[in-house]
Amino acid sequence: MKQRIITGAVMFIIFAPLYVLGGWFSTALIMFLAYFGTYELINMYQTKNNIPNICKYIVPLFSLLIVLVSGIVSGGFGTFIDILIIIGSEFVGLLVLSIFDSRISFKDCIFFMFSNAYSGITFAIFEFMRNLNKLPIRVGTDFEFKVLLFNTIDIRVVGLILLTFVIITVMATDIGAYNFGMLFGKHKLCPNISPKKTIEGAIGGALSGAIFGTGYITLLTFLLEPSCEYQIRFLNIESNVWYLIAIFGIALIVSIAGQLGDLVASKLKREYEIKDYGKIFPGHGGVLDRFDSTILGGLVFYIIIFIIGVL
Repeated sequence: MKQRIITGAVMFIIFAPLYVLGGWFSTALIMFLAYFGTYELINMYQTKNNIPNICKYIVPLFSLLIVLVSGIVSGGFGTFIDILIIIGSEFVGLLVLSIFDSRISFKDCIFFMFSNAYSGITFAIFEFMRNLNKLPIRVGTDFEFKVLLFNTIDIRVVGLILLTFVIITVMATDIGAYNFGMLFGKHKLCPNISPKKTIEGAIGGALSGAIFGTGYITLLTFLLEPSCEYQIRFLNIESNVWYLIAIFGIALIVSIAGQLGDLVASKLKREYEIKDYGKIFPGHGGVLDRFDSTILGGLVFYIIIFIIGVL
């Protein structure tokens, strides 16, 4: 426990400033996470497959490149073609390599692509959200004024708000699931994957994430708008009920997605009979051990805001 606390403190001291500063600071942080997340997947895969050792160093470079491109192409996620070029180039290169090295099979190439998608594209979405360079919402909607206050907040802060929403929702979900599971857990959720998780804990976690995520956005909406008239109007819950329901619903979906991300990561670990993905964070495990929930939660949140026209 002592090691876990010390590591957590060091991570916060190093990661928090880079995350808050944004720009190339957060890009460097996310590139680091994407590279080592992919490395952990390939390292895990190697435990049951005879692949060249160099693969676990080379394949992660493509995840790093995906994040880098997402940061420099128009300052955003890049284009669909850009990502396809990176993944396609890697796939062709691996297929050519497999011709000359019998240890690399077509199945291996597919897993390498999966690794780049799981830990490369998903972290690239974090890079996209954190370093927005345009108003990520259709102008003229009531949703625009209420949710992210683009009329009064620097656009660079908007990305910070978006990504922090995901992080707070997922963290509240994890804490809520643990506490509700300890207090009320009786029915196992997925005993073959994660024996300690319960249905009661999952429900409690989802509600906790939704409540804290909604509370976070609501508090920002109220505090960061300088207009006293707006603040008084915002206190009228009846007139804002649909706004609150929408935020709660989004937070609930992100919370559930985060729990599914945790289960997916646990499933992979059981398939490959490993306890942790890595040891880069002593007491916490690897990158994927720390960010498994956030990865899927962030991906689903991106899809949601894309669909509703925020991006």
